[in-house]
Amino acid sequence: MKIQCHACRVLFSVPDEKIPEARDVRILCPKCRTPIQLPPRLQGLLSAEQEGVDDPLASNGHAPDQILEEGWALDVVEEGIKTCLLCVSNAARSLRIRHLLQELGYHVVPAYNTVFAMGKLRHNRYDLILLDEFFDDPESSDNLLLRHLQLLPMHSRRRFFLCLICDNLPTLDGMLAFRLGVNLILNVQDLDKIKVIMARAMTDHEILYALFNEELAGKGRR
Repeated sequence: MKIQCHACRVLFSVPDEKIPEARDVRILCPKCRTPIQLPPRLQGLLSAEQEGVDDPLASNGHAPDQILEEGWALDVVEEGIKTCLLCVSNAARSLRIRHLLQELGYHVVPAYNTVFAMGKLRHNRYDLILLDEFFDDPESSDNLLLRHLQLLPMHSRRRFFLCLICDNLPTLDGMLAFRLGVNLILNVQDLDKIKVIMARAMTDHEILYALFNEELAGKGRR
């Protein structure tokens, strides 16, 4: 059975006898160690190769990315583990950030395009979203995912911490972050400091909204 990792995009094979037929299975990518959840429907599509279908993904009229979007829409994470949706198109930068966040204890889900990220946001809740200003379109200044997040209603928006990674904007510029509708601006020159910056920023964010949510709960408006 051929499988493609949604994080590093590597292709690898798993012996069919190692894959249970009647239940979901979770495996680790041999290259980047990202957990991969194979739902039964996707298992059937992938194993169709055994039945003489040259390209099981293309045989039903779907592109491989469309199949991956459906198959990976629901994250499986242990309770209490913080989650991060990482929206950075530059592969080297994405891998670097992911390793640093994993050292902070985050379960990191890399998004490889805007459509994939939107699908993830529909089915999952993330504690942290790290978004590159040029995510999915380095030639455009109009970041579609950022615009979507900016337009979310406040009760949805306050559930996650949004960090915008920029080439030119200064790190920790609070007024500029407020104007852009994000919680934090992080300049790429400060990526080596991301563990210190994010640990402090997330702690402050959690304390602030813990008090805020207590007030809402007391008024029956949460």
